[in-house]
Parts: sequence; structure tokens; C-alpha cells
Amino acid sequence: MDKPAEPEKVTCAVCRAEIPKAAALHAEGKDYVYHFCDAACFEHWDKEKEHGPEKS
Repeated sequence: MDKPAEPEKVTCAVCRAEIPKAAALHAEGKDYVYHFCDAACFEHWDKEKEHGPEKS
């Protein structure tokens, strides 16, 4: 019996976790797609996009 195919995985644009593509949140631009593992990573990316990276 054949093993079921593993789902396609993508990498979160913020924390770099590998997640199934079907479970990822997406932000699309004209020439790219960013994937996020959860709403917290998406919000972090969205804030940085608007205000630039946080400085320590």
C-alpha cells in the first residue's frame, strides 16, 4: 500500500516555521506571496511593513 502524499509545506515569513500550505495565512502582492503560521506572525509582519523594523 502506498503512503499518502505529504501536504505541500511553506515557510512562515516571520518565524520561519514550516507549515502545511493549506493551513497558512497569506498576504499577496503583485509578484509575491508571503505565508504566515498564525495571526500573531502576520500582525508582526504587517507592523514592520508599515513602520519599519523595530530597533532595540
